[in-house]
Amino acid sequence: MAQRPRGILALPIWQMISGRARRWALPLGAVTLALFWVLTLIIPYMSGRAGFFDPLEYRLLDVRHVLIGPRAAASDIVIVAIDDETLAAAPAELQSRRQLLARIISNIAQSDARVLALDVLLADPGPAEDDAALAAALGEIPSSIAAAARFGADSASADSIIWPQAAFGEVAEAGLVNLSTDASGTPRYAPLLIDAGGSLVPSLPLLASLSFGGEKAVFGETQLTLGTRDVPLDFGFNMPLRHIGPEGSVPTYSARDLISGTLPDALSDKLVVLGFSASAMGDRFATPFDENTPGMEVIATAISQLSGGETLRRDAQTRQWDAALAVALTLICVTSVLVWPLSRGVPVAAGFVLVFLASITLAFASGLWLSGALALAVALPPAIAASGLRYMQENLQARKSEQSVASLRQFQSPALAAKIESDPNYLMEPIEQDLVVLFVDLTGFTGHSQRLGQDGTRNLLAMFHKLTAQTVEARGGSVFNYMGDGALAVFGLERGGDASHADDALASAFDLVHSLSHQSLPQTPDEPLSCRIGLHSGPVTLSRLGAQSHQQVTVTGDNVNLASRLMEVAKTEKAVVVASSDFAAGLTDGGPQESAYTTDVAIRGRDGRVQVLVWAKDALERS
Repeated sequence: MAQRPRGILALPIWQMISGRARRWALPLGAVTLALFWVLTLIIPYMSGRAGFFDPLEYRLLDVRHVLIGPRAAASDIVIVAIDDETLAAAPAELQSRRQLLARIISNIAQSDARVLALDVLLADPGPAEDDAALAAALGEIPSSIAAAARFGADSASADSIIWPQAAFGEVAEAGLVNLSTDASGTPRYAPLLIDAGGSLVPSLPLLASLSFGGEKAVFGETQLTLGTRDVPLDFGFNMPLRHIGPEGSVPTYSARDLISGTLPDALSDKLVVLGFSASAMGDRFATPFDENTPGMEVIATAISQLSGGETLRRDAQTRQWDAALAVALTLICVTSVLVWPLSRGVPVAAGFVLVFLASITLAFASGLWLSGALALAVALPPAIAASGLRYMQENLQARKSEQSVASLRQFQSPALAAKIESDPNYLMEPIEQDLVVLFVDLTGFTGHSQRLGQDGTRNLLAMFHKLTAQTVEARGGSVFNYMGDGALAVFGLERGGDASHADDALASAFDLVHSLSHQSLPQTPDEPLSCRIGLHSGPVTLSRLGAQSHQQVTVTGDNVNLASRLMEVAKTEKAVVVASSDFAAGLTDGGPQESAYTTDVAIRGRDGRVQVLVWAKDALERS
């Protein structure tokens, strides 16, 4: 029975996937996880359920309120406030609160106000005479008075309703003054209809607005139609509140002026909201513009929206837009950090987030409440996770690059490796440059290798190559190639500078000769090592040789060949260093030349003779 090759079983599945597929695996996996996260947040949001990001949304909503600034209330809505001054100015015969209310309401009616909305609970019975007077005053003007619903814990419908006394309910309509607040106590919605035991009870703002406009209310899924006006609603007949400004943004008059008289000019043909603003009396709420706003001002704001003032739209359709924007922002942010390097992708993603926040602020100015928190809650976690993955990926790539550079430095001289590292396209096109070329090889290498054997020969070459690199690089040169027992180095690769490359090359040659003279082989400890060096300068061609998949940098040209042939001259002349006259012309330090002699020699493969400087070993030892 044939066996499956064990090597295939040992391959991880990841390695069996093609390179192109692996490159796309991370982005596709990140996008898939991001979409899963998106759906877990969007589905509950679309049905109107609260999310953990709601507190952030309300803070962003407050910022939009402040940035856009106060808005004008409906011109027909005014407030009459029973403030501290009113209570202080009340005469002795009006010390009863209901007597005071009766006097103020009667004078409001005599001021030709059209409708009264009384934001005061009249649930408890008072003295019969006082209740009768108050009921009579309410009968003088079309009135809507406050009732309040009680809710149990986590209950969507009211458990019970606190109604006003029957005497008042006979002359005025009772509407609920409940407001939907966030965790900080800021009113966010005005419920227009509240479920109480299966019956829908209208709110005080709705009743007052209908009485004032004489219109019929037609409720739809996402809006309330009042005559020719459409008021946008959220789930559960909740009207989003658009706060119009700090306390006093709705024209407000002290009830003190109505204790003994009327205000016909201020209240004529108006819808008047009456309530308490005196210290420790009446509800107070925090709003985006004010930390301590009377509840009757919030009620007046809701009535203003129903009576022609600016509204705020947040309904099922805006939630669909929110979901689409959240998905789009998530895809943009995740794609940005995965496709581009983090240094570019993160700023791009942050830029889109800022554009998004600016856009929803502009939409708010037009009365559209788009969720900023949903998009941030949906987009930021996947974007941060993708950034973390991208960071790890870039770190891995950076480590691989560092390893590649380290490997490159092992195969190229430091100067050449630095050039290729800074410019990967270096020498993609050959260039010509004036360089000093140095060739060196060990003397007697064949005999040494026979005596040393394989391991000893490898150690000898390692020592020789190390000395060559140290002495050449110490003088600013670069070793281009090691050729067994020889090496090719150049000086002047870095252009510019005041140093003489010929002086450096000659000093390096002398250093290498001296360094080798202090080395010996174990088999022949009394016989120092020696070498032959050829030096020449002139134009050479720097280029890359080899196939596209494997290349090496080298120097070529007639001047390189001449430098190589000078080592043969050194062998013939029994010398250690031979330099051409072209090289000698570049020397600025004439001292070393005093230990050399000049001669004309024939060069193999070249016509004519070449003048050279020759340094014998004993001449160098004396220098």
